Amino acid sequence: MYKVILTHKSSIFVKNLPKFNKKKLDIIIDRLKENPYSYPYKKIKGETNLYRIRIGGFRISYEIYENENIINILKIGKRDKFYQ
Repeated sequence: MYKVILTHKSSIFVKNLPKFNKKKLDIIIDRLKENPYSYPYKKIKGETNLYRIRIGGFRISYEIYENENIINILKIGKRDKFYQ
C-alpha cells in the first residue's frame, strides 16, 4: 500500500471540484494507493519517476518513490490549463 501526498495546489483544486468529479478523483486516488500502475498512465519522457493519468477532461501528474512507497501528486487540473 502506497501513501499518497497531494501538493497544496492539488488539494485546493480537489476541494473546489463539484461533488461528482471529486468522487471520481477519490476513487482513482484509492486505486493508485493500492497499485500506482493499475490505472492507464503515461510515463513522462526524460523523467525518471514522473507519470501522468488522463481522466476525461482532467489530468493528474505524479511521482512514484518505490523504495519509500510514496506517491506524490504534483498537479491536478483541467486539460486546457494543465500544460500551461
